[in-house]
Amino acid sequence: RVSLEVRPVEEIRGEPAYHFVFRARTYPALDVLFPVDGHIGGYTDLGLTRSFRLEKDMREGWTRRAYRVDFDWGRGVADYKKSGKTRRSVALTEGTLDMLSILYYVRSLPLTAGMTVARPLSSGKKTQLAEALVVRQETITVGGRAWPAFLIEPDVRKAGGIFKKSKKPRFFLWISADERKIPLKVVSKVWVGAFIVELADAPAEPVTAGS
Repeated sequence: RVSLEVRPVEEIRGEPAYHFVFRARTYPALDVLFPVDGHIGGYTDLGLTRSFRLEKDMREGWTRRAYRVDFDWGRGVADYKKSGKTRRSVALTEGTLDMLSILYYVRSLPLTAGMTVARPLSSGKKTQLAEALVVRQETITVGGRAWPAFLIEPDVRKAGGIFKKSKKPRFFLWISADERKIPLKVVSKVWVGAFIVELADAPAEPVTAGS
């Protein structure tokens, strides 16, 4: 079960910031194969132009990763911290986002089939250009309802975690082709098999850009 949440605006280094939260938990039947349990938090400026902070505390398989990344734009570096200590610092490129906030950035764009979205992405250990292709617009059925949707395929070949262990990882995301751009379905193909996540519930009322 996966959830995405937009928390109330907070202040980071004196600037207002969106606070995004991703939570994931595998059902007990899947725990014997590849257990997942934890959360990721991302903080960006209100224009979704740069990240301020990334927090991760997640069990993936039999490895638990708990760390924090502070994006210090005054110094132009991202500090990767574990147990409160800085373990690594990497240079930032203007417009760098974190792994969670980049989803909200993509959702804020006027998407069209065939376009490629590119944005600097940092994990605190490295900063690189992340790319995603809007493959096509199609209609999919989720929760017994037909949804016009964009199919998006991010390039995850250089991603970490479970993707790093896979020879030919693939990741597919469908979001609704309307002003809300709701995440509808995710399919990932990795070394342990294929994971499929489909929308179970969403807010009834329209949300603001970046939500």
